[in-house]
Amino acid sequence: MSTIVLAEYLFRGEAEISRAVLESAGIPAIVKAEDEGGLNPGFYSDFRVTLLVNEADARDAREVLGIDQPLVVPAQVREAMMAHSLWGYPNEACGLLAGTETGVEMVFCLTNRLASSTRYTIDPREHYGAARLAERYGLSILGAWHSHPNGDATISPTDIAESPGGSWITLITGRFGKSSEAIRAYRTEGNSPIELEVIVEPTA
Repeated sequence: MSTIVLAEYLFRGEAEISRAVLESAGIPAIVKAEDEGGLNPGFYSDFRVTLLVNEADARDAREVLGIDQPLVVPAQVREAMMAHSLWGYPNEACGLLAGTETGVEMVFCLTNRLASSTRYTIDPREHYGAARLAERYGLSILGAWHSHPNGDATISPTDIAESPGGSWITLITGRFGKSSEAIRAYRTEGNSPIELEVIVEPTA
């Protein structure tokens, strides 16, 4: 059975605490430090210390430790956002994400009413229509996405300030059409952004 890295820690002691919590919940886990086999046992080192679990246990393990689940984005959704970002250039493109707790299943490419290269506002009529269509398919609006036409996909202070917080996802496309093009996703707590792992799922 394959294992995945669930979390990384500065100190092995922190990882061992998480391992103990998982094993008390019946989830086997392994702690591994980059310097294992050397003179430093990893308890107070700057080496990479990882917590590994069986891939099948990953979702339950994240829930036990309070770690955000990765955001699964189908490849065709990513391609649609990149295409709309390019179409909207030099202004910010925008839209909504719909899906379930397991990931994004539908993307809406909508109108930026501000027609701005640094800000966006989704047309409220389109927002309403997208929400109704998502509901028809049994999906929920998970968050919004927009492009950074001339920058990378890092969340900005404006993005943080305008985020509703909670489980709302802010997904950003950046440097589309270039070798460094990327999508990154965040949620916010107060004024603090929390980046989510994004898994682009290949088209079947």
